[in-house]
Amino acid sequence: MSAADKERCIAYIYHNGHKLMTSHSYEHSGGYHEVASNTMVLSLKEKDLVWIGTKTGTFCYGYPYTGFSGWKL
Repeated sequence: MSAADKERCIAYIYHNGHKLMTSHSYEHSGGYHEVASNTMVLSLKEKDLVWIGTKTGTFCYGYPYTGFSGWKL
């Protein structure tokens, strides 16, 4: 979720240090928060790492507005 009046939030999904996906949320509606979401399926091996990072200089809200989850299929 982008912070109101702060223009944008850009977040990335990483797998073992490689950027796989980007989400953009732009505040362009007069001070309201905008949201974005993504879904992806990865085949993981033991000790693989998956995480979310944000672009430097962007303004993103964290907990409780932003979440990250995974399931074993």
